Amino acid sequence: MKKIELILAFSFSLFLLFSCNSTGNPAELSDAEAAIRRNTNPVYVTNTKKVYLLPVESIQTPVESYQYFEGDFGSKKFNSNLFLSADASGISVLILNEMGIEMGLLVYDGESASIESTLFPKSLKCEYILLDLQNAYADAAALKSHYASYGLVFEEIVQPGVVPVKTRCIKNGKKIIEKISYYERKIEIENILRGYSYRLTAAESEN
Repeated sequence: MKKIELILAFSFSLFLLFSCNSTGNPAELSDAEAAIRRNTNPVYVTNTKKVYLLPVESIQTPVESYQYFEGDFGSKKFNSNLFLSADASGISVLILNEMGIEMGLLVYDGESASIESTLFPKSLKCEYILLDLQNAYADAAALKSHYASYGLVFEEIVQPGVVPVKTRCIKNGKKIIEKISYYERKIEIENILRGYSYRLTAAESEN
């Protein structure tokens, strides 16, 4: 009987160990990651697995450009101009109309996230958009490690001379949740599970 009890106790300890590792043990979080969890909403990448935003330093190659945004959120579709800035200090997206007048602002500084705009559906939290942008612009190694800590898979395939030139996928096992395709000046983001997609096309002067 004691041998059975020891086996059960050992098995339960292993279960707790792997459970903590798969969800990101709070005791092992950096100060930046702890702040993100305190001040931002998690993103349910699947119906059961939630993921927090990455620290701002995950974007190692700065992005600063005017983009043309085309969004399809099922019942709501819209196009807009925007100015995107993303680097190791954070992400900001200034949404503009055709006259260049500000229509909204999306900001993430590594500790908090906010959005001021009526263009997006009220049910869509700003963290979902921010995580998509991180999926598109953050360092591949950082994304792979981040998603692995939540029991998800991140893959990047680079194909020089082929269209699209690069593809990134977020997977739950073998099932693709989100796919990001890179073209010469355009990035297409398709969330297959949630049924939304959008395209970002850089201004022609920014090749």
